[in-house]
Amino acid sequence: MKITRLRSFAALLAGLMVLMSATLPATADVKIPTLMVDGQLMAQASPLCWDNGSILVSLEELAAYLNAGFQWNEVEGTTWIQKNGRTIFFRPSTGEVRKNGEPIFIPVPPRLINGTFYVPLRFVAENLGVTVAWDNSAYQVQIITGERHTPPERVSDEAFNAVVAYTDKGNLWLLDGRKRDVLPKQLTDSGYVELIGWSADGEWLSYKYASSESAPAYLWVVRADGKAASQVDTEPIYGDPLWSPKDDRIAYTVMKDSTDGYIPAGVVRYADITAEGIKVNTLLEEDSITIPSLAWHPGGESITISFPRTAEQPPTLVQVNLTGEQTVLYTLKDEAPMDLEGIYSWAFISLKWSPDGRNLAYHLRVNSSSITADSVETGVLNVKTGQSLNLSGGLKYLQWLAFSPDNTKLAYIAGGGRDAMLNKRLEIVDLISGKITDYSQKGCADTQPIWLSNKTNELLFCRGPEAETLYLSEILPGTLVPNQRIYKLNKDGNAVPVTAGPADTADYFPNPSPSGEEIIFLRLERYDQGSLYLQPINAPEEAVEILRGLRGGPGYYGNYYPEWISVKVPGTTRILSKLR
Repeated sequence: MKITRLRSFAALLAGLMVLMSATLPATADVKIPTLMVDGQLMAQASPLCWDNGSILVSLEELAAYLNAGFQWNEVEGTTWIQKNGRTIFFRPSTGEVRKNGEPIFIPVPPRLINGTFYVPLRFVAENLGVTVAWDNSAYQVQIITGERHTPPERVSDEAFNAVVAYTDKGNLWLLDGRKRDVLPKQLTDSGYVELIGWSADGEWLSYKYASSESAPAYLWVVRADGKAASQVDTEPIYGDPLWSPKDDRIAYTVMKDSTDGYIPAGVVRYADITAEGIKVNTLLEEDSITIPSLAWHPGGESITISFPRTAEQPPTLVQVNLTGEQTVLYTLKDEAPMDLEGIYSWAFISLKWSPDGRNLAYHLRVNSSSITADSVETGVLNVKTGQSLNLSGGLKYLQWLAFSPDNTKLAYIAGGGRDAMLNKRLEIVDLISGKITDYSQKGCADTQPIWLSNKTNELLFCRGPEAETLYLSEILPGTLVPNQRIYKLNKDGNAVPVTAGPADTADYFPNPSPSGEEIIFLRLERYDQGSLYLQPINAPEEAVEILRGLRGGPGYYGNYYPEWISVKVPGTTRILSKLR
């Protein structure tokens, strides 16, 4: 087998296939599109051309654009292109096209044009796992491979009153948007970072740092100006640390080294973070148990700790003040004798308090990780009466539980199955009457609910058409939920989209301003790449692209956690001082 330029065999190909002699529409007066690959304009030796609404491209040049494998078999008269473990094979003499050995239908026949073998660009690129978009205003094809090595770039020079932390390829960055001439600042250049979030006053950012994705993670904090980065504890952490709602104080659990490596320990600590230094306090230290979940009480003076089931005790919630004094808050009552050899309720997780400290939402996980990954029981405990309310089951994400600012409602995402883009619906329970209302839309999946802090009974969430389960998908598509938008549920119960973008993009991570007038969000053009946008919440046509080229992972079965971005609006309720 010989690798060579396909153009050398133009005469041979012309004699081999009838398709090659087909006449294309005249192109002399047709505008030729330009081509952008990962933000870089491509010089084309063989120009793109149109055929029946499809754009054709030289297969050899497409391989170069995509950094893909390419080969011509002179003896067999065949050719193929290969990328991301996918191979598309062409036999020009018969019109045969195969993907990974299986025949596939190609909407526009490949052909020889002026001695060059052309194929439909979108068809080939997308079947290789690459995203293709059409920008009609620029008359340009845009290819996104997700392999850019340049850092994200600030696009708009418009100042906005927010500090944005984000991760890119595992590194931590900060963008202070309050000055027009400030560029993003890279804080780490090795290892792997996961965002935790901002302290209540916005002075400190916390994050997990590991030497690699598989190494133990340690708790770090850094000031909002990017200075004074410090490791909080000498031991690696377990789970997700939580900032106090009142102070620069963060609670967490740790892992201990053992003969089996680092394992979760029954240790709860909190650290006071100040400009002068960090003081670590051990609040709880138990032998032979794991602490599955924590939650700060809204007053900031105590922490709710989940104790898992043991042979002696069912799952229990305990309130511990900062001096270590414990009070049992709630113990699960078993309806029948528990078989510790079977499947049973193991612990309360995803603990979240209502703002007034009256209700505590939770998920109840079982002792099977596989069953827990598919669905958990969702509930809410009224701590005044000791009564719990069972809600529809869902996935175990703390971020999918949201209390309304007036304490009267709990929004949550219901629906089993571990894929975040399938069978997920927004439900809201009235905590006074106990009535549950389903706000879902048939054929759509809902995620990421967040209440507007100054708008009674108005909620933001993400909604998009249900997508194919990742378990059955052969390849990851451009975006996991194409045409997903951020919606607002109004007081009248109607849900309306507040963002608008190209149909092949998807919007995530709604971050409203404290005033509820503006929103910052992430728009993906590929499952692992996108841009940060800012807009007035009711004016999607005024969306401004702030930061381009953000990259990250789609999370567990498309849940998009840990978050790629964390936004803090310091000192004011507005992000934009004046709207465009």
